[in-house]
Amino acid sequence: MVIWSMKNECIAFGNDKHCTPLLKQLRDKSRKRSVLDAFGETTDALDHLELSPRVKRVVRRPPPVLTVYVRKENEKAYNAIFMETMTVDNFKEAVSLCYGLKGTSIKRVSLQGKSGDYKELDEQCLKTFVDEDDFIISLDYDSSEGFCDVILVSGS
Repeated sequence: MVIWSMKNECIAFGNDKHCTPLLKQLRDKSRKRSVLDAFGETTDALDHLELSPRVKRVVRRPPPVLTVYVRKENEKAYNAIFMETMTVDNFKEAVSLCYGLKGTSIKRVSLQGKSGDYKELDEQCLKTFVDEDDFIISLDYDSSEGFCDVILVSGS
């Protein structure tokens, strides 16, 4: 008979039924010792890691004063226009950015009332806008002059 030995196995004469309780106990102790050694090594390796979070500088933009949703007649989704200051020039700039126009190409912004009459958009009209108002926008571009007239119709 040949005696054979393997790592973490008990010494046996061909099968485990001849393994003595003493050999089983030694095998279990060696396993426990190796697990404890592994835990010790990992804690030593973790000592070099920096586990505290780094301090990051938070940059927050001020929330917009007014958010207006606009869409063209043939569009399904609304586009949000965020305005930090409620001025007509800021509104023109936001519309031009939203629809890919030149900043100076918007000549006039009109607001169509429920009765069908047009009113020039001014600072007082902008103050009557409620946050998250929705409008259907019409961009009438005059290619000969290079200017665009914007007409807003209440969406609701």
